[in-house]
Amino acid sequence: MMNEKNFDRYLCLSAHFVDEKWELKKQQVYFRSLEDTNNLLPEDEDWGIFSSLKKWGIEDKVSTLTMTNDGVYNELAGFVKGRIQEKKELQLDGQLFRVYCCGELIGEMVNGAFQKIQDIINKVDPLYSVANLPLWYLTSSKLKEALELWSKGEFSSVDETFYEVPSTEEWKKVEGVCKVLESVYIVSNALFETKDLTANVYLCRLDELRDFLTQMHNDSDGFTRKIAEGMLSKLDKYVNDMFLHLAIAGVLDPRLKMQFVETVCSKVKGAEGGSRVAAVLEAIHKLFDKYSLDVQMNNYPSNFTALAWWKTAAARYPTLSKMARDFLAIPFSIATSYEAFYIEPRPAKKNLVGLEPGLANALLFTRSKLV
Repeated sequence: MMNEKNFDRYLCLSAHFVDEKWELKKQQVYFRSLEDTNNLLPEDEDWGIFSSLKKWGIEDKVSTLTMTNDGVYNELAGFVKGRIQEKKELQLDGQLFRVYCCGELIGEMVNGAFQKIQDIINKVDPLYSVANLPLWYLTSSKLKEALELWSKGEFSSVDETFYEVPSTEEWKKVEGVCKVLESVYIVSNALFETKDLTANVYLCRLDELRDFLTQMHNDSDGFTRKIAEGMLSKLDKYVNDMFLHLAIAGVLDPRLKMQFVETVCSKVKGAEGGSRVAAVLEAIHKLFDKYSLDVQMNNYPSNFTALAWWKTAAARYPTLSKMARDFLAIPFSIATSYEAFYIEPRPAKKNLVGLEPGLANALLFTRSKLV
């Protein structure tokens, strides 16, 4: 599995896989400046990604590519997909190749909420600095602190000739946004701060977030309801676009299995959920048949867990364990740890940008080996 980051016109490519010891691994494989992409050679139309894969000897081992969702990267993913299909048959005729970044989804949801109260944030900032913080949860935390001070009358005596103090109605809007973002943070923290997170967790966590937002939508006033509604719309679109990926990985979690997928389908799709369940089952059967054939041809009784469970169960389920090994390694988010909470993309480090490309790649490779 591959994923990509854009560090202010720089591309960083890493490979994600489960090794022979059943441990989830991440290996940096490529880094380059994107400033010269307007002058690419025809064979370099994918920004050199496929060439780097060939150098590592893994051009026929890539099954998915995780990137952000915009026109440029969608086109780039198409180029990479085409080059890889020249070397191997992709799963389900390439349906599973493109993975959209979950971290980007969360960022869009949060930014949408902040935009709804941007004028209020501008009023709060002179009273209690909350603007221009690099991580969105810091902004949310600062707004909560400002709310607490306001509730205690801290800002009631501010001279309005100097500052335009938010009205009671505006403070209530801030309170609503903070409540919604608190739920988003709980799920985001579970996804992005968990060490060695495997893909089986995403469907469950995103369903948990949907439950939070649905409750907030049903129990809140008009303004907060609209905030939750906007987030639900973005979340449902992501889950719909990524459902086959999420569901297959979820089924490979021995705690969830197909029953959980059926539950999610019934909540999201209602009466139409049955057709979605049938599509997932059909995909799993096709994948199972393909993996079964591969196992027979290669005489390789693959073992995997989610991760420990599959390691133990691999002898009983050799084909399913091979499916789990691939799908549980899919990086559904480019950003992890604190990086997932940055509002704007961070620029590349100056000491890395100034290096000759070969040395930059060597340093990134060494660093990833040490992690």
